[in-house]
Amino acid sequence: MSNQQVRKFTVVSVLGAISFALMIFPQFSFIPGANFLKIDFSIVPAVLALAWLGLSGAVWVLALRTLLKIILFNEGVNTYLGLPVNLAVSLIFILILAAFKTEKGGWLRAVLPALSATAAMTVVALLVNYFVAVPLYADFANFDIKKFIGLKAYLWGMVLPFNLVEGLLWSLVSYFVVLLLKPFKQIF
Repeated sequence: MSNQQVRKFTVVSVLGAISFALMIFPQFSFIPGANFLKIDFSIVPAVLALAWLGLSGAVWVLALRTLLKIILFNEGVNTYLGLPVNLAVSLIFILILAAFKTEKGGWLRAVLPALSATAAMTVVALLVNYFVAVPLYADFANFDIKKFIGLKAYLWGMVLPFNLVEGLLWSLVSYFVVLLLKPFKQIF
């Protein structure tokens, strides 16, 4: 294994561990009645990996943080059902950012990818919730959101605004972290 490969592996490992820690703290919910929808900033190290190491590095960071969550901080049914939704949303966010990745431009060039990634992750969240998460939670966790508040109210009143805000926060925080740590990119 070359020095460059060892360095990349080390950076992915460190960013994956930081991403895992950020899944746990800080988290907050802001939608009344949906305290299970919590914003975390575990995507930021993956975006940093995207900027420094490319798409494969970012995907490995997400994979590592997800595996660590399952092994070290498993919350049972909530982890097994909620984590795949989180992973799908995070992956689409990273993939859209990667599609727009460029070395040139300033903050204006960051706006279109951020808005596109936020829109795409919101659509994916709506679809995954509708087709996968809601039915599985009803079957395996005895939590039928359709009976509790109604599917329309949940998707349009909770999932949609939550993911729009989360995507914009992820974009903003990630942009400034990548900008602040840009001098370290040359090391990798």
